[in-house]
Order: sequence, then C-alpha cells, then structure tokens
Amino acid sequence: MRIRVEGTETEVAAAVAAIATVVEVQEASGFYPNRGASVLGRVYLTVVPPGGQPGPVQATAERTEQPRPPRIPRGRREIR
Repeated sequence: MRIRVEGTETEVAAAVAAIATVVEVQEASGFYPNRGASVLGRVYLTVVPPGGQPGPVQATAERTEQPRPPRIPRGRREIR
C-alpha cells in the first residue's frame, strides 16, 4: 500500500514515526518540497499491515487545531 504524507518537514517526520507504530514501513522516499515558496512538502511511504497479512488496521490520531484567518465570502471585498 502507498501513503502520501504532506506537511512541513517536521510534521511529516512526526507523522511517519506515528504511522510506523501501526504498520510496517517497507520504504520511505525523501522529503519532496512543494513548488513555489511553500514550506510544505511530501513523503511517499510503502507500507504493509503488521505481519504482512491483509486485514483491518485500527489506529488512533490526535488532531491539533491551528488558528485560521477569517474567511471572506467570494465576490465581496473586505472593508478596512
């Protein structure tokens, strides 16, 4: 199975480490930076379920909330 992990280099490294606790990571690509001035990039993983046997895999994840700028509806301009 192939998985693409996208984020900052630090986020991707942490995610890959967390994924490796749930499935067997056979191969991990290097960090590919996104185009332009983005600080984001991606890593591609080849993984198999533990023991190499197909079947359901259960994992837990923790979401961290990050502040977002206020959204301006399309077609409207912000008044300053």
